[in-house]
Amino acid sequence: MLVTKTEEIRAYVPTSVYSGDQSLLTIMEETEENILVPILGRKLYEKVCEEYDKAMEEYGGVTAAYVEKENLTPEIRLIRACQLPVVYLSLANSTGILTVSLNDGGGLNQVYTDGYDKADEKSVSRFERDAYFKGRRGVDRLLVFLEEDACSQAPVFADLWRESRYFYLQGDLLFTTAIEMNRFLDINESREKFIAMLPDIRYCQSAYIEPEIGEELTDALVKWCTRSLKSDLFTGEDKDAINAVWQKAVDCLRMALALYIESRRPEKQRKYSENEAAYSMTKARKFISNHQDSFGEFIKDSPLYVPPLTETTEPDKQPIFDYDNQDNAIFVMRPQAFTRH
Repeated sequence: MLVTKTEEIRAYVPTSVYSGDQSLLTIMEETEENILVPILGRKLYEKVCEEYDKAMEEYGGVTAAYVEKENLTPEIRLIRACQLPVVYLSLANSTGILTVSLNDGGGLNQVYTDGYDKADEKSVSRFERDAYFKGRRGVDRLLVFLEEDACSQAPVFADLWRESRYFYLQGDLLFTTAIEMNRFLDINESREKFIAMLPDIRYCQSAYIEPEIGEELTDALVKWCTRSLKSDLFTGEDKDAINAVWQKAVDCLRMALALYIESRRPEKQRKYSENEAAYSMTKARKFISNHQDSFGEFIKDSPLYVPPLTETTEPDKQPIFDYDNQDNAIFVMRPQAFTRH
């Protein structure tokens, strides 16, 4: 576990006078299992717990009251980033349970402490709202911390975090990060919201993008987005021009993909998002068709591909009508006058 002391809870909830050492541990442990483990992955979570135990032995704690700024390590920073959402989400999700207790007969009593006024419903609701907001923002800050580490020249946690489904770089989608998606669809750059939308992103890419431009070209563009595509196209003298064409194609497809995703959202913020998506898809197809030479072998199986004419290939010729051939028939229709009888 990453929260085991009351001082750690009071570090994030300064007005708290909570002094119990064990009563919240079960709730904290449940939050870590339900929230942290999916984000970190089991292996990284276990690694963070090991670092937490080491810090507890060396400093007696991990908050600012125990560890001075000059002694901060990436491991302690990650522990703190994990603690904040655990504390706030544990409290936000348990306000109902924490305000009542079971009596000897199994009934419910309201919990309050002598010397303190009982919180009214509005105060409890406001605390729950604020704690939930801070907890969700804490989750996003945790994902930002891990993403920045993974993008650094000497990542510390990326190898273990890569096994988590929350790993920042989606290797099979045109949208690889929340920041990229936010350019085309406002999600407040929320990594958590981006993760929640992955099923819709994956469906729309499969249902609307791949059939239009071909699976092989889609796969190549996705790999190009993650800088994992190997091809001679990007090693020649015109590599900058080709990269510019690929970037433009990706941007056009991302716009269409974002609008298709928008059309599936329950709130439908854009009334005409489906029509806008179809228009953007048409624009993307036209751009790729006009620059098909820049996509090399990857466009060969695409419905957009048009084989070039060669010297031995003659364009289709329209047959010339042969008036001398009796097998050719021609019908001439001319108006007929009505006759009286």
